Amino acid sequence: MTRLARQVIADCEIALEMLEAQHDLARWRVHWAGALALLRAVGHVLQKVDGANPKVRRQIDVAYDRWKAQRTENAIFWEFIEQERNNILKEYRFNLHPLDHVDVAVMLTVRQPDTGNIVQIPQIIPIEENIYRPVLDGHSEGDDARDVYQEALDWWDAELTAIERALSESSDANIRS
Repeated sequence: MTRLARQVIADCEIALEMLEAQHDLARWRVHWAGALALLRAVGHVLQKVDGANPKVRRQIDVAYDRWKAQRTENAIFWEFIEQERNNILKEYRFNLHPLDHVDVAVMLTVRQPDTGNIVQIPQIIPIEENIYRPVLDGHSEGDDARDVYQEALDWWDAELTAIERALSESSDANIRS
C-alpha cells in the first residue's frame, strides 16, 4: 500500500528528534535541510514507488487532485512541504530566524502595589539554546519550525491513512461483487 512512504515518515520522525536535540546553529541548519528533503520525499516515494501498483496509483492520483483542488485546506503541503524544500534545495534560502538566539518582545501586565493600577511594561527576552526557531514568513509565520514540521508529518500521516482506507474499501467492494 504505502509501505515505503511510511518508512520515509519514520525517518522524518528521527530527523525531528535530531532537530530537537541539536543546539549548534550550523549543524541544526544541515539537519533542517535534510529533514525538509525527507519530508518532501514522502510524496515522491508515494507516487513513484508505492504508486507502481496501478490500484495504489489511482488512489494517490485522487488524493493529489484533491490537494490541488483544495489548496487552502492543504496549505501545509503547498506552502510548507513543497515551498520550503524548494527554498532550500533550489536556492539554499532558509525561511527561519538566522541567529543563535531569538529576542522575543513581550508585554508584561502588572498591578502597581501602591495604587492598584494595571500597567503594561514592554520587555525583550532573549531565548537561547535553540528552544525557539521561528518561521519568518508565510505558512505558520512566527511558529517554531519544529512544530510546523510536526504538523506536516501529521498531515502526511492523515493523507496516507486516507489513501490506505480508500484502497481497503475498494478491495472490500471488489470482494463483495
